[in-house]
Amino acid sequence: MTPAPDQQRPRPLWWLYGLIAVALTSLGVAAGNLFFRGTLPLLLAYDLTTTRCEALHRDSLDAFSDCAAEQLRVHGAVVGSAALVLLAGTLALAVVVPWWDLRRLGRLGRLDVPPAQQRFAELCQRQGLPRGRTPRLWVAGPAVRDAFTTALPGRRPTVVVPARLALDAGDRFDAVVSHEIAHVLARDVSLVSTIRGPAWLAPTAVALAGVPFLNLFGVTPRRIAAQLGVALLAVVVTLLAAALLRLREYEADRYAASVGAEVALTASFARTAPAAQRRPFGRARRLLARHPRPADRMRALGQPTPGYEGGFAQALAVGFVAVAAMYTTLVMVAFGDPQWYGWGDGVVPVVAGVAVLGLLFPSLLRRARLPHRGWWRPVLGTAAGVAVGAVFMPVVFLSEPFRYPLTQPGDSARTALSVLLLTLVAAGVVALAAHLAELAARRGRPVHAGLAGSAAGLAAVAALWTVGLVAMVLHDLDDLRYLLTYGLANQVWPALVLGLLPAYALLSPRQLPGGLRSWLVALVAAALGGTAAILVTAEGAGLTDQLRAQQQRWWLCAAAGAVVLVVVTLTTSWPYGWTRGALAGTATTVAATALHYGYGRLTDRPTEPDMFPMDVAVGPLWLGYAVILLAALLIPLSAARRGPTIAGSATRGRAIPAWVSATAAPTATAVLVATVAVMVVNVGVPGGVAMNAGQRRLADFDRRYEVARRVLTAEQADRAAQSSVQVIPFSWGVVESGPAGQGIASARVAVSVPECEPLVRERFLAVGEPNLRATGKRTYTSEPADGAFPYTDLTVTVYAYDTTVGEAVLTAARDARRACPSFTLDDTLDVEVRTASAPGIGELSWRYDSTMTADLADGTTVVATNAYVMMAVGYAVVTVSISAWQEPLDEQLLRLVLTTVEHQLRQP
Repeated sequence: MTPAPDQQRPRPLWWLYGLIAVALTSLGVAAGNLFFRGTLPLLLAYDLTTTRCEALHRDSLDAFSDCAAEQLRVHGAVVGSAALVLLAGTLALAVVVPWWDLRRLGRLGRLDVPPAQQRFAELCQRQGLPRGRTPRLWVAGPAVRDAFTTALPGRRPTVVVPARLALDAGDRFDAVVSHEIAHVLARDVSLVSTIRGPAWLAPTAVALAGVPFLNLFGVTPRRIAAQLGVALLAVVVTLLAAALLRLREYEADRYAASVGAEVALTASFARTAPAAQRRPFGRARRLLARHPRPADRMRALGQPTPGYEGGFAQALAVGFVAVAAMYTTLVMVAFGDPQWYGWGDGVVPVVAGVAVLGLLFPSLLRRARLPHRGWWRPVLGTAAGVAVGAVFMPVVFLSEPFRYPLTQPGDSARTALSVLLLTLVAAGVVALAAHLAELAARRGRPVHAGLAGSAAGLAAVAALWTVGLVAMVLHDLDDLRYLLTYGLANQVWPALVLGLLPAYALLSPRQLPGGLRSWLVALVAAALGGTAAILVTAEGAGLTDQLRAQQQRWWLCAAAGAVVLVVVTLTTSWPYGWTRGALAGTATTVAATALHYGYGRLTDRPTEPDMFPMDVAVGPLWLGYAVILLAALLIPLSAARRGPTIAGSATRGRAIPAWVSATAAPTATAVLVATVAVMVVNVGVPGGVAMNAGQRRLADFDRRYEVARRVLTAEQADRAAQSSVQVIPFSWGVVESGPAGQGIASARVAVSVPECEPLVRERFLAVGEPNLRATGKRTYTSEPADGAFPYTDLTVTVYAYDTTVGEAVLTAARDARRACPSFTLDDTLDVEVRTASAPGIGELSWRYDSTMTADLADGTTVVATNAYVMMAVGYAVVTVSISAWQEPLDEQLLRLVLTTVEHQLRQP
């Protein structure tokens, strides 16, 4: 027994079976939904219940779901039942059709032709059919004119040939039997019986959905449009089924030709090909035909590889059905279990769509081995299919409010924008998959194909999930800015795109020409981007200015990586240019981000410590968006400028026109610049600042300090310090103290650690000394006349400047505290310094705490708990120092003092 080589075996068209199954399910769900919407008793009960529940529970999706649970289950039961009936009827054909064929053959009778039986057995053995799977030959009488193969599920296939062919068991008999053996080897003989069903069952589904229109109360223009949409979806299912039947014939012909029957097949097709003539509806006839024309079959024999693999038509069908899968899943989970509807912020329909798009990947792998691969075909085909599906499906599913991408109803412009965004992202996802397929094809091992497919799937989930969230906030520019800046960085799904990086690293050869150049470009860009981010400073001390500067730094880091991506991609040979560009661009953005954040940490540039893990991811996340959007353009352009094809390809690729190569880099760069410009204007800088609701309230709060941005006189500064007396207990006294800015200890006291001198002497105030115009100071104490413990000292100092110096002074104070963990005063008083949380008062604030311990002559140990707070208000800086000896520190008093002084400084 000599098995046929693997490359000669016919490939089962599982991707097309999958598309048909998904499309049939979508048709059943859409028909069931339309049936429900058009049946007046069902619709009235549903609308009354949902309207009442919406009025009672506007702010809680869970409460609404509980309130309307019964009607949601009824709706889901009707929709699900329609889909199940359609699928069950289709699967039943796997038994009904072959049973009917065998029953008909039994009535016609079976002829005994020993030479044909012997030749049939020889062909089966030669072509590697195992004994347990060897089909039986049925020689039919004159009533059967064409050969075919049929089989009940789990039974041996039956190859049927007409008597006139069996009686002449020559080359033509070998060709026909080899063709039928190809169907057996494809292992879909039973399954293909179900594909004849859509032509019968699709009109049934349309008729089922149209039953309610007999009731005039159920007819509306919207439902009539939905009825037409369901009918067109039924046509799509029928077209897919017809395409599968034709492609099976092409695959079987190709296999038969590979085992030596090409001449006999060609002669047979030439003999049966009709004369060329124009027939009405010829194009439609070919699309709905279950068997290809003999002329087309002869033409296909001359092509060593199927032309449809990863082509425009296949990608168009996959993109359309992917959107149908999203809508079907969305409707089913919404009416079946509302908790699944919101799980993962809408990731369930995305996973369904990505699963359908994944059916295209094996064809992309095979297309990567073609000499003329033309990656723009699957990219444009997917984009067209997704766009048509996104426009078509809302009508079919009557999907209000359920639609994907979800947008606010009644706004056609934003709906169109969401469809465009979905189309571009889907095209980018398929472009990434095509590139990964080429990398895997060059390595040639199944493990590499699995790695590439997994990385493409993860990137697709990350990208398409983002589209759903962005579409939901297109109506609110502030929410859109916040989502793209902070919201997505706080989610796990966008991080899945990181799966591309190890895939690129493992699928690329270790040594590539010009590899060092790409990393040099990345190093230079990282240095420039990081330096530019470091040089960005806030225009003011307000929250809005601080956030704007922070987001400018992120944009610079992301843009540096995007520029490296474009430059390296277009200057390195295909397919490794995009790989190097993505890796180098990511390294650039990460390095630039680390550079400016490292500088900020060294200089204590104000940040949001609680949001740092999220903030640091924003720059790389924005680069990820650029990678997805640019992939749809750069990957096909780079492939057009490809180098040598994969080893084993027959010929070189088609020559690309010179103008394409000449304009590729400028076009890509222009698109990059335009994308960044549009995003900057609409999302971040200078068109606006991304803020959440809390940050907006803080920004409004900052406006209260505008009146404090003025130069205070000495009298005003003293009055501000004196205002603290309003909250000091009456039992306390006012004591004299030294000049302002001389430190927390007198100049005569020695400090054991020289590095602590700036902190103890308050030398960090020297940063603003050139702009200092006035000071005010008050010191209070609760110490009794006899000096007994416990007691507390409190000092308030106001420094008035002629400009905003708060950030600079606070940064210098942080540096001084960081350099001083502990020290001793006059060798008798031990001081331990520790960080503390800022009180959140004023425009900027900072605090450190310390503990002082002293041993008295009588052997008693006394302890003081200290706090030192700085607060910036307008052009003024306020310091409050409090020491509690042998008693707890009064945090309430400290906060009251700060609040009172701040209030005084904000007075006109």
